[in-house]
Amino acid sequence: MKRLLPLFLLLFMITAVQAQFNLGPTPVMTHFGPEDADVHGDATLTYNGSTPLTLRWNIINIVSPKEWTPYVCLGIACYPPGQTTGLTTIQPGETINIQGHFFTSLFCGTGSFDLTFTDEATNQMVAMGTFNFECIASSTSNPSSSSAISIFPNPAVTWFSVSENVQASRVEVYNIIGKQIAQYAYQSAGRYDISNLAGGMYLVRVIDNKGQLVTTKRLTKNTP
Repeated sequence: MKRLLPLFLLLFMITAVQAQFNLGPTPVMTHFGPEDADVHGDATLTYNGSTPLTLRWNIINIVSPKEWTPYVCLGIACYPPGQTTGLTTIQPGETINIQGHFFTSLFCGTGSFDLTFTDEATNQMVAMGTFNFECIASSTSNPSSSSAISIFPNPAVTWFSVSENVQASRVEVYNIIGKQIAQYAYQSAGRYDISNLAGGMYLVRVIDNKGQLVTTKRLTKNTP
C-alpha cells in the first residue's frame, strides 16, 4: 500500500493541474467552401491557477490533404504555416483566444488536428482540443461567418479591402510580432490604405460592434 501512495499522489497532482485549465469548445467543427484558401476554427483557453505558466503548444496533424498546412493563432500572435510547436505564457485568470487554421491552397477536402498544451516546467499536458475541417463543394456557410470573411487583394501593394456586408466596426493591422500599426473604421467595400507600410507579412483583425474579435487574416504587403 505504501508503494502505491506516491502514484496516487502523482495522479492527484496531475488531475489538479489539469482542472485549472478549460479549453473549449472541443471538438471545433468548421465548414468552408472551395474558394476559401485560409480557414479556421475558434476556441479559448482559460487558466484558473495562481501563478503564471509557460506552456508549450503542439499541433498533431491527424489527417489532411498533402496540400494543406496547419498553423495557429494564440491571442494576437499568429505563427507561420507549418510551425507545429512553440511557447506561450499564460497569466492567472487569463483567457487566450485560439484560432486553429489550415492553409488549404484552395484544395477541397477534410482534415483535423489536435492542439495540445504542456507545462514547459513539468512536461505535463494540461489541455488538448481537436479542430476538424470539412470543405463543402456547394458552400452553404453564412457569408458573414468568420471562415467566409476574406481580404483582398492579397498580396496587396497600396490598399486592401474586407468582404462586404460584414457585421464589423473596425479593422486593425498588426505586424507579425503582434504590435498594432494601423486601425480603420469598417466600411463595406472600403479600401484601407497601407501604402506607407514596409513590405512583409501582417495580420488583419476584424472587430465586431461589441468589440469582439471576428477573425484574423494574414496579409502580404508587396512593395511597388
